Amino acid sequence: MVSNIQKVAQTAYRLFSRICGNSDVLLSSQNVGLLTSMMNTIKDKDVNFDMSKISLESETPVSYIDIYEDPVMTMAIFIIRDGCKIPLHDHPGMYGFCKVIHGSARMKSFSDPQNFIGNPPENIASKIRPYLRQSIKPVVLEEESIFSSDDNCCVVTPNHGTYHELVAVNGPVAFLDILAPSYDHASGARICQYYEEIKGQNEEIKHLGKPLIWFTPISQPSDFWCDPEEYEGPSVVDALNEIVK
Repeated sequence: MVSNIQKVAQTAYRLFSRICGNSDVLLSSQNVGLLTSMMNTIKDKDVNFDMSKISLESETPVSYIDIYEDPVMTMAIFIIRDGCKIPLHDHPGMYGFCKVIHGSARMKSFSDPQNFIGNPPENIASKIRPYLRQSIKPVVLEEESIFSSDDNCCVVTPNHGTYHELVAVNGPVAFLDILAPSYDHASGARICQYYEEIKGQNEEIKHLGKPLIWFTPISQPSDFWCDPEEYEGPSVVDALNEIVK
């Protein structure tokens, strides 16, 4: 019998394999809705996740449970310890489906402003070294909310919520994550870039009614890293072997 998480994986793989390698092709809103509705039903028991088995006294801020990964998509569980976060980063040209299965997380997400052409104000540009100023990026805030295991999943698309950070709230949090296509650091096609907001903007600039916020790229923060944990749920690899053959 196919388990809930295996059904989600099979559906996701069928959808994303159609668009893998073609950045000009997007999922239809109907297909995004289909996968979202399936992710909304996932609970910790569906992946045999038990927070009591995780060493929460570890100094590691985030643990990572690998479920499946190939060029088409990545499935994993992230555990963020209390007081820690996954810092602001991007998902270039990617979809993301994030379902909290234990605890609560505060997510702040941003998008590229559509059809915006312009430069940062001088008081922002002056805070950045001249040779780095061309890397300053304008974004708009999309959402800042707290999500728990009782809430629906969060969805990232290539045009919405591309940048986000997640913070554990009132204890550790665990969430199931599907990303597609997968990051590709080897070729540089899709790398995970970290950012920080440039503070001190005195003049508010709006684009299509939303205030612009200015980011600058940074290296991976020194207080963020992941350690692995073992996956104990139903085999997604076996389920996907049936459709990858």
